[in-house]
Amino acid sequence: MATATAPAATSAPHHQDFEQLLHEHLCAGYQCMFTPTNEEARLEMAVAAVAKRLDMGVVVWSADEGFSNTELSNQNQKYRAPAEALRAITTDVCKIGNGHNVFIFRDLDDFFMDPIVRRLIKSLTEGNKLVNKKFKRPILLVSSKRQLHEKIKPCVTQIEFELPGEEMLRKTVEFVRSSIETNDSAKAQISPELLDKLVGSLRGLTSTEAENALSRCLVRHDGFTDAMIGTILDEKAQIIKKSEVLTYIPEERQATREEIGGFGQLLDWVGRRRLAYSREAQTMQIDYPKGVVLIGVPGTGKSYVAAAVARLLGLPGYIMDIGSVFGSLVGESEQRMRDAIRQIEAQQGCVLLLDEADKAFGGATDSQGDSGVTRRIFGQLLTWLSNKKDRTFVIMTLNRTTGIPPEFLRAGRFDAVWYTDLPTEAERQQILQIHFKKRGVVADQMHLTEDQWAMLAEQTASFVGAELEQLVVESRYLSFERRGSSVPTFDELIEAKAAIIPIATLEKEKIGEIREFCQNRARNVSAPVARTERRVRQRRNVDVNGGGDSN
Repeated sequence: MATATAPAATSAPHHQDFEQLLHEHLCAGYQCMFTPTNEEARLEMAVAAVAKRLDMGVVVWSADEGFSNTELSNQNQKYRAPAEALRAITTDVCKIGNGHNVFIFRDLDDFFMDPIVRRLIKSLTEGNKLVNKKFKRPILLVSSKRQLHEKIKPCVTQIEFELPGEEMLRKTVEFVRSSIETNDSAKAQISPELLDKLVGSLRGLTSTEAENALSRCLVRHDGFTDAMIGTILDEKAQIIKKSEVLTYIPEERQATREEIGGFGQLLDWVGRRRLAYSREAQTMQIDYPKGVVLIGVPGTGKSYVAAAVARLLGLPGYIMDIGSVFGSLVGESEQRMRDAIRQIEAQQGCVLLLDEADKAFGGATDSQGDSGVTRRIFGQLLTWLSNKKDRTFVIMTLNRTTGIPPEFLRAGRFDAVWYTDLPTEAERQQILQIHFKKRGVVADQMHLTEDQWAMLAEQTASFVGAELEQLVVESRYLSFERRGSSVPTFDELIEAKAAIIPIATLEKEKIGEIREFCQNRARNVSAPVARTERRVRQRRNVDVNGGGDSN
């Protein structure tokens, strides 16, 4: 009979059907399998369904109860000890039913520091003692943790248990709906349109998390209403935040196009790609866009516009903190990356921001100081970017170009590479007005002449968007302190500007490197303009003496 010998290899991509994979492994005679999941109840239902088709039973073991089967209950005190439970599997003690059973061990990994437990697993699997001509009693290890002891890995094959898909989430909604229908049928009413929205908003959650979120919504909104969507997304944001790797971008942080200065070329490009998500495009097998790379110095609005892309595409937005992927335990970093990718894929369509990826992966191909962890994480990400065919739109931002692995920019991983230069004169004026408007001040209230706006734009020629916003903030401090006003004068704007040292001055060489690197490799996010200096009208020179000699 077969024995799994690959070192904790994942037997197949997690998006494949778990029941199908488990069926194949059981038929192939695998001795010991491992499935990391928080959904024990749903997993055990799936295992029971597969076992029934194979005329097998299911026995569950846990440290608090021992074996679940009633035939063994009188000896459970003894079998709560993991070593005793493992020894019993191949004996007549566990000859339950027809003798063929799947043994699910919950959290057995908590005992892997015990050398006896490790030795028993190795002996049982390597000797084909669990699945042979006499009986079939394979082990399925289940744990919320993904780390297996190094000495156990060669004996175990990992099978992923996917997060609930659309069908399961619809069943979850129906379960919650039916639970209130007997008490109040009116509150249990739900339209097909709202059902679709609810299922979409619940993607990426476990069945329990989805059920809890729905139940909370029903309490808050007193029935099924459109307002539930916002509550579910808030709940989802808190759940995803616990991963420490992914953060949900709420809609209120997703800027509209009118709230963005510049980026016209990029936003037009993204707007055209939005058509690829339509049903008509999919019937014609139009590829989903993969995403873009944004290169530029800090403060030029890369992350801000990435959130706006989520709104433009009509998809939820997430930020992956690549620095948080790295853990202290062996294998922890790689598993965190797999978990994050798994959760993103479960969304079945989202915008994923890989912010400041250069900090984590700069020089990744030469990484040796961390035993190659960075290189392996980098490889995982590259493989996923190359292979993904789903609706995930990835935006990777880079603040520098030195040390960036060329593999990142290879065709096929991203659709385009863009760079953010310093904003143009017209864009600077637009950005200033946007930030004033955000604070309740429209341009007409400021009583600046056209020439004053032009002069302000000229004097901030080296400012990035973040510095222009700081200029707005500082000038309003001055106006409020001196006059109790929220609207600064032109002189106060110039005074505030003088107190800000732009990054273009501090990192002139870095900007030059980015421009040189991007010259033939990337497209400018802004539309090309003729960079001509605007002339500010000079004061009229009036000679009151009529040109006469003053002497």
